[in-house]
Amino acid sequence: MSYLPLEVEIDHGKVVSKEPSMLPEKASGLLTIFQTNATPKLSPLQALDALQKYLRLDTEKASQWMSEVREARR
Repeated sequence: MSYLPLEVEIDHGKVVSKEPSMLPEKASGLLTIFQTNATPKLSPLQALDALQKYLRLDTEKASQWMSEVREARR
């Protein structure tokens, strides 16, 4: 018996080999799933709120910061 490690991607429950040419025409095997500890995606409003808290901006400072950003974009 021999082992053939292959890197795969899973998209909506379908397993796709990153190197399909290495796959035999017919075989059986086991699949090990490595779960990532990805952080959940934030909405733009949630990201802005988190940034405001991180920068310790109160309402007045946040308003001033936003106006400076608007000016810089012009």
